[in-house]
Amino acid sequence: MSDIPELPPLPERFEALLWELLKTRQSISEYELLRYLSEQGLSDFKPDLDPLTLFRAHFLLFHLLYRIQDQWFFESRGWLSIHTTDIHLQEMAFSPKSVERTPQEVHKDDPVKAYYLDYREFLNTQEEDVLGLLDDFWKKMASHPIYPINEGARLQAQQTLGLENQIVSRQSVKLQFRNLCQQHHPDKGGDAQVFRQICDAKEILLQGLN
Repeated sequence: MSDIPELPPLPERFEALLWELLKTRQSISEYELLRYLSEQGLSDFKPDLDPLTLFRAHFLLFHLLYRIQDQWFFESRGWLSIHTTDIHLQEMAFSPKSVERTPQEVHKDDPVKAYYLDYREFLNTQEEDVLGLLDDFWKKMASHPIYPINEGARLQAQQTLGLENQIVSRQSVKLQFRNLCQQHHPDKGGDAQVFRQICDAKEILLQGLN
């Protein structure tokens, strides 16, 4: 039996809303598109502070966008350019019949597109996976430094996570980190510097528990 899940149907209303929207404006960001779709009654795309819910809205949006990208290409409607800050429809400079490889063949060489077209990622990704992805992303964006572990650093880390005067365990660190993510993650309108401090504190405390 194949372990490849059946893809959800491409919602006609989603496609219609996207088509009308992109015909009337040059570009839209992911957040603006999520908010617009939610306002139009498509609740699966409602932006949410919960990391897993937000990830699912983001993944489903990009999954459908990449499928529509292929469909509109073959229908000669245009090439759908997809980026978190810039989603727009480009005019086609050539006919689909003149292309040697189909978009489905091309996406095998595009790891981002391949990732979003693999619906198993949507079904199998859990909250801890999402928090790990967010954490890794922002640490790379901040050129995350490695701090020496000493008593002063540990005490400061406990204070940053709100764990001062408490018994620190891997479970308590991860739980408090997850709670603070709800408030301070930049994707949710939080301050990037504060979030980096929270990430640093988590890493310091977890290293001290190894």
